[in-house]
Amino acid sequence: MSNSRISRRQFISGGKKSKTYLDRLNPNWPTKEVAKLIRANFEKNPISHSIQKTEKTLPIIHVKNRTNSLQEIDWNLDAAKHLLNRTLSGPSYDEINTSFTSGLESTVQSLLEEQSLPEPPGIWVNEDLPNWNSLSTAERNEIIQSYYNRMNQFRRWWCERMMNESINITETMTLFWHHYFATGYSKVFYPQAMYHQQQVFRTHGLGNFKSLLRQITFGPAMIIWLDTGGSKKHAPNENFARELMELFTLGVNNYSQDDVVAASRAFTGYVTDGIQTNYDFETMEGWGYWWTDWHDFDEKTFFGQTGNWTGDDILNIILEQDECAKQICRRIYKWFVYDNVDESFISEMADVLRSNDYEIKPMMEFLLLSEHFHDPNFRGAAIQNPNQMMTGTIKRLNLQNQNFPTNFFPNLQDSMGMLLFEPPDVSGWLGYHSWINSNTIPMRKIVLSSLITGESPFGNFGTYLNLQTLSQSLYNPNDDGYPSEQVVRKLAFIFFGLPLTEAMEQQLQDILLNGAEPYDWNINLPSYNSQWNRMKDMLIHMFRLPEFQLS
Repeated sequence: MSNSRISRRQFISGGKKSKTYLDRLNPNWPTKEVAKLIRANFEKNPISHSIQKTEKTLPIIHVKNRTNSLQEIDWNLDAAKHLLNRTLSGPSYDEINTSFTSGLESTVQSLLEEQSLPEPPGIWVNEDLPNWNSLSTAERNEIIQSYYNRMNQFRRWWCERMMNESINITETMTLFWHHYFATGYSKVFYPQAMYHQQQVFRTHGLGNFKSLLRQITFGPAMIIWLDTGGSKKHAPNENFARELMELFTLGVNNYSQDDVVAASRAFTGYVTDGIQTNYDFETMEGWGYWWTDWHDFDEKTFFGQTGNWTGDDILNIILEQDECAKQICRRIYKWFVYDNVDESFISEMADVLRSNDYEIKPMMEFLLLSEHFHDPNFRGAAIQNPNQMMTGTIKRLNLQNQNFPTNFFPNLQDSMGMLLFEPPDVSGWLGYHSWINSNTIPMRKIVLSSLITGESPFGNFGTYLNLQTLSQSLYNPNDDGYPSEQVVRKLAFIFFGLPLTEAMEQQLQDILLNGAEPYDWNINLPSYNSQWNRMKDMLIHMFRLPEFQLS
């Protein structure tokens, strides 16, 4: 067999159009009868996947390549805003000001501080599996619908975490790892498995990548998602082995087809029922008749090393490769810095990761403290992903307690191309320019405006937006300018990815004042005063500007 380096895309797709989420369903999972009902349920409740590939090329950003800690660049409000924009969902003006006052190193320590696990979204996370064979079709459909509802509840629960986060990176890091190790509920099916995987992201997201990789590899969601559970010694499935190397650890063209075959043989015999797996995390061994009957115990040669390798051995050999740390750092860089990576800086990040035995926190600390990350040219160079844009806007408007319709968050996520727990494929979300197209940009504007009007495509709600309180929180008598001027500047500061120009400031002032003088605008007027309607108009106008989409 040829030992030439290959791409998974070349090997599998051959240039063909990628499969839809219905095509990826397993017709035998969890049983043939139930699988038919699952497919019928998703046909009635389709996922739009409105994000499309784009041929646009990214502009090259010329930045300082120094990797030493940020010492000589001014630590100011703009720098604090950039740091929080990339690590939180919608930092408020107070949070930015607090970080500026606390200083860079103190803020980074707060961002990377370990957090306790939140209360789960429901008692169902520990629910046992149904005995499908003992149930009628009606009973099976009832459970399938309840699982569908639980996933929507789970999505809302996660959005609430994002809207109520402190100055801490946990939610963004959890979202990143969900993108990195992308799995979809439509195929995994059991909400318990999706919750278990997210708990792994929360627990190990700033811990050791080796532990994270092992927990994900042998967890039920990934075993189902990439078909490890049906892989037997006489018919090994190559899906997980290939994605493990191309996406999760080594990157394109850094492995051969021979390596894929060897790894797929090593990953035979691991199974799951949807909650439990036959892998012991303490002994790092498989167990049960599935293991003894299905695992390939013969010798395998992987990256030039020959032995009776198991899945754990494959992970260990991969982690010894220099490219592994680089691939991890590339994907982190794309998420937190810019979609076009700087390979020299990636090498520095990878050195930190390797020298700390794959501990993620020191590498993230190195990144967030570096001059490279804080180069002003990166400010406003990212396009906000839909989830953090929406939860961040809600947070900045103090609407966390808004009575949103039941499925408001899942519906808006789907309409804007980022339905949580349903990535388009194993690669995760494309990001950057793909967030913006003829379908998603109008929907972004409509849903953002609904936060002001209380009227959305997904149900109307009484808005509790308190513009008087919001304005008062942005006014400081010790700062320059009338209240109207301060409010406009500070709203633009937190909402726009680029600096406010004089022309844009004047445009916003004109909407807010409607011919009145700046000194006529009073932040203490009652909520029924018409000036607040003009402020609503101004906010809606801000939401529709290109600058709002940037971070």
